[in-house]
Amino acid sequence: MKLFIKIISNIIVFVQVALIFLLCFQQKMILPLWLQSAGRLHPMLLHLPIGLLVLAALLWLFRKNFDSKAFDSLFLFLLYFTALTASLTALMGFFLSKEGGYNDDILALHKWTGAGVSFLSCIILLLFQYWPHHQKLFVFSLFVSLLAVIVAGHYGATLTHGEGYVLEPLKGNEKEPEIAITDTTDLFTAAIRPILKSKCFSCHNDQKAKGQLVMTNIEQLLKGGKNGPIWIGGDAVNSHIIQYINLSEEEKKHMPPSGKPQLNEAEKALLFAWIQAGADREKYLKSYNPQDSLFILASAIINQFKVSEEPQISYDFKAASAKTIAAINTPFCVVSPLYLNAPALSAEFFVREKFDYKNLEHLLSVKEQLVTLNLSNMPVKDEDLKLIAGFANLEKLNLNNTSISNKAIVELAKLQKLVSISLEGTKVDKQIIPILSEFPSLTKVFVWNTDIEEKDMTGQLQGKHIAFDFGYQPDSSEVLKLNVPIVKNENFILSDHDSIVLTHSLPGTIIRYTIDGTQPDSVLSPVYHNPVTIKSYTALKAIAVKAGWYGSGVVSYNFFSKGFKPDAAELINPSDNQYKGGGAAILIDSKKGSIDNLKDSAWLGFREKPFNAFIFFNKNPPTVNKITISYAKIIGAYIMPPVSLEIWAGEDKNHLRLLKKYYPLQPLAMEAGTVEGINIMVPAGAYQCYKIVASPVSKLPAWHPGKGDRGWFFIDEIFFNQ
Repeated sequence: MKLFIKIISNIIVFVQVALIFLLCFQQKMILPLWLQSAGRLHPMLLHLPIGLLVLAALLWLFRKNFDSKAFDSLFLFLLYFTALTASLTALMGFFLSKEGGYNDDILALHKWTGAGVSFLSCIILLLFQYWPHHQKLFVFSLFVSLLAVIVAGHYGATLTHGEGYVLEPLKGNEKEPEIAITDTTDLFTAAIRPILKSKCFSCHNDQKAKGQLVMTNIEQLLKGGKNGPIWIGGDAVNSHIIQYINLSEEEKKHMPPSGKPQLNEAEKALLFAWIQAGADREKYLKSYNPQDSLFILASAIINQFKVSEEPQISYDFKAASAKTIAAINTPFCVVSPLYLNAPALSAEFFVREKFDYKNLEHLLSVKEQLVTLNLSNMPVKDEDLKLIAGFANLEKLNLNNTSISNKAIVELAKLQKLVSISLEGTKVDKQIIPILSEFPSLTKVFVWNTDIEEKDMTGQLQGKHIAFDFGYQPDSSEVLKLNVPIVKNENFILSDHDSIVLTHSLPGTIIRYTIDGTQPDSVLSPVYHNPVTIKSYTALKAIAVKAGWYGSGVVSYNFFSKGFKPDAAELINPSDNQYKGGGAAILIDSKKGSIDNLKDSAWLGFREKPFNAFIFFNKNPPTVNKITISYAKIIGAYIMPPVSLEIWAGEDKNHLRLLKKYYPLQPLAMEAGTVEGINIMVPAGAYQCYKIVASPVSKLPAWHPGKGDRGWFFIDEIFFNQ
């Protein structure tokens, strides 16, 4: 024990002297690389002195419960170890601080309070060992050291995580507000900044500017760091951000650093495409061609991307070609998709003096797809409405401040789907009220600044429920869109006694659903009354409907039947080094992987080699006739369904026969990321050994942004059912 104390004492003295020297001459200090590496031990070591100081305080409070001689020996050993770890932690922290990239003021506070903890730990040791009669001074020093730990920890957390990190959850109202994504949101705000925020801001902010790079402020982001701007518009290959995110995770310059959340393939592809296209920070989403690969990649990144706050409805007509849409767009007439990935179009005219009737005629080439038309303040006349009446799917029409009159409104009665019409500032009067009551679908009319008054409504609507908006009172009859149904299940792997339970927050709402992969509708699909039971993988889709409300969007939930539990699993081909998950065992552990984290231990990723594994039922093998493969589908990240599946079975590894070869359907366009299942029917049999082979796509299709590249196959579970 004496030898141990002597060695520890010498180390503590050496470290304290070195620390004092370094702090006094820190401005002139240049560290060799090996000491910089030693500095990175600081985050690992710092927990030791914190815990030991707290333990020392607790032992001192309850010292009367221990034998005095035994307590003194134990306590002295504890104080020596505390002083040693506190000294080393402070020294490693000093080395780490020389890397730079931190807020200088906060770093100085953290550095000196951390050194203070180290000095105080030594003072406490000396007081207890050599001046035990100064008990009050000892207790005071112990209290001050604990306070210094708290202060140093606060500044350390600020350096690492940003200002107010600890109290941030309690300040919900101070968080950065969510931005509503519309068609006039620029692509940088909608898709690029969220990537940077989630993967880069924690190390590149006002408090912690690694590499002298601050990304939270747009001016500083464009300025770049110590190596200059992080991107070069039009030259993604030579942009630092692209180079660093594509380095191997083991490389020192790889970003984000190993251990931090990494960019997935879809995010990397979007950043590359955006920079290559010029890194435009002001271009609106609606200004992009829907077939543009950059727009498609952005759509895959934005969660439930929506470019309009209007209720989204399913349309059964075909989309117009990008070439057709481009041909009718001019600086004074903008035609764009009403919603992302929907065929419905919106047309809006600008600058009254530049209005050309021919541009209105050109819209006939998309008359089937045109759903909203804004002619506000344009020199539209009564005779022009004959052409507008040819847009059969028109739902909303804005004629504010045009020259139309009562006589022309009759033409619009042909529009079977017209829901809303705006007539503000026109020459119409109360004579059009009975005419509008003949419109089959009309529910909303805006008549601000016209000769129509609320008293004119009496007896004019012939029982029709049309809301006239006069611009001076809230509209209580506005039709709203229902929220989607909610699934109450917490687990999406169901045992035999489990069922799918759906609910809706609004009383009186009807839920309609399908379990055969088809889209539910508000009339013919089954009505949900009781929990739904399943026997194998099921893709349930549901909508909410209620009289007086727009139906909700379609929501999809994928459920898996737990089935028979295998005894063991073994990989024949190893998974990719980046996506090893928890090994073969994860295939049969009944734990689903998260679509948001492909490095979750529940996932295995394959690209260069096929997925190939044995599954074993060692005793009393069950009779199986259906096998379900659960896999991830994230098309923008190159993660696709397998191109082929093989099911082999037999009594052991060496005696297998092919039961089924299956070719899953491949996607034909970009889709939202999901975790899906493939049900494979096999001849019923009880086998002790199964071999399952799934081959990744060898070449991505021509429509994919990564055409020609290899695809990925990600699997998280295999289910066996009867």
